[in-house]
Amino acid sequence: MTIRGASLLMAVFLLVTGVSSQSRAQSYNVLKECAALSPLLDDIHACLDNYLDLMDGNISDITSFLAESLSGEALAGLESSQQAFVEYRRQNCLWYLEFSSPRIEAEQIAKNCLATMSQQRLQELRALVSAEDTTDQAQRGFYVYGADRNSFQPCGSDKRFWLEGDNELVNRAQQLYLSIASSDLQVLHAVFAGTMDSDSQAPQGHAGVFKLDALIELRVPTESDCRLPGEVAAPASLLTNQATAEITTSDPTDQEDLSLSQDEPQEQLIAYFGEWVVDCTDTNGLRVCTLRVELAGEAEAPGAWLSMVRRKQQVTELQVTFEEREIDSPARIRWTVDALNFGDIVGSEIRVDDAGTRQLVPASRFVRDELLPMMLEGVQLRLDVLATVDDWVGEDYVGTLNGLTKATRFADQFVDDGL
Repeated sequence: MTIRGASLLMAVFLLVTGVSSQSRAQSYNVLKECAALSPLLDDIHACLDNYLDLMDGNISDITSFLAESLSGEALAGLESSQQAFVEYRRQNCLWYLEFSSPRIEAEQIAKNCLATMSQQRLQELRALVSAEDTTDQAQRGFYVYGADRNSFQPCGSDKRFWLEGDNELVNRAQQLYLSIASSDLQVLHAVFAGTMDSDSQAPQGHAGVFKLDALIELRVPTESDCRLPGEVAAPASLLTNQATAEITTSDPTDQEDLSLSQDEPQEQLIAYFGEWVVDCTDTNGLRVCTLRVELAGEAEAPGAWLSMVRRKQQVTELQVTFEEREIDSPARIRWTVDALNFGDIVGSEIRVDDAGTRQLVPASRFVRDELLPMMLEGVQLRLDVLATVDDWVGEDYVGTLNGLTKATRFADQFVDDGL
């Protein structure tokens, strides 16, 4: 997914979440909203395609969750129904390609038809989950994700649970939260399918873990949503550092057996901000976050990426990795942020091994006061790798800076929380 495509999808999804679940399937026009976000034909198609991928993923998750509770004829009926829906949706929408003209408009109308029918199917499946969930696995409540937060608090409960489960599914919930939330640690209404486990070890302030089986709904709360005990508005307790429930997950005499080695982190959080990945760890009280983004080179060029290590007091170190190539001097690597050319980074070092080359840029006043502020305000980072130090131009490696500001804020919150 391109950066622009991801941005358009995020905007469309935010518009979807603003419509009530009862009227969404009838009134939401994906094509109209995509066209309003950008008049460019490629952008409109990317927006429609990304939205269809999102809807198909949600439909697949809920169908799989329903299938786990069915057997025999009921399971066969669900599978047959889903196959029939997919085929009917295809036949019902593709005829627009022949009925409408010109072809460019016909393709957009056909995709909008697919999106509309997907919305309707998703609403049907959500209703089935609510009506047929005799195991009470579909839980309504509130979800918050951020530094030290991955918390789900069910409606009517004074306890919160740490969200766990399949890594891909949990990551999807976290990324969806980050795309919807307009502020740090914003409380969102959630409908999660899964089970609560009070016996599993969880971070302090949590009564156990919630093992996620399916993400049914995640959106901004409305007045009609449930309230937590004693709450007259959205549950602010999820936003605080104070625990709503103190728990003991093991016998004190067993602490030595359960302790981690010094080199193994006791806590790890991974978050995604556009193309930036943030990996934060706490190892024996030492909190550090590594922010990483891929750098795109020319066709068939070896891989490259930029890593930013963020420590307490906003100390920042940079490292660029070039796979499978040897660069003997930092003077051959020229840095540019948008239109501002910084040239080569004085004081940086080069490390070459069998895997490739790394340029190490240590924390310095230049990084803190000049380079990093421009990166936080910029759009694109370009590194020119020269064949020799006497050349003017070289091989370009380009990475996006979109998402870096929010990624850095997330990292600082994690690191500073340990102060």
